[in-house]
Amino acid sequence: MRDGTRTTPLVKGEADKEIVKRVVDSAEEAPLDERIRVALEAAIEEAEADPAAARSVLHGLRRDPERLDLLETWLGGEPQRATLGLGAAIQIGYAELGSPKPDPRKLMPELLEWLEGAW
Repeated sequence: MRDGTRTTPLVKGEADKEIVKRVVDSAEEAPLDERIRVALEAAIEEAEADPAAARSVLHGLRRDPERLDLLETWLGGEPQRATLGLGAAIQIGYAELGSPKPDPRKLMPELLEWLEGAW
């Protein structure tokens, strides 16, 4: 990929760090009771801008037990529910981002339900 495109970090293996940092930064600025929603909105914005990079992040996340554990802890609640909710959200997002015309924003209500443990 050419330098200057949003997908250059993906080729260089840096997409995970950049996308995750932007999502985490936005969530840390939000009130506690809104952090999951704010983080999800930031993740969706990143996914809309570069679905391939976002899909790569989700793929890498599936194979990274340390980061999964950190995210599950950050989500809070009962550990098994956090694990299942995060896994469901990753799978749903990954599938949508692989579709011919990805529209991650339409998934917001369903993803929030999974991530907030409201299922």
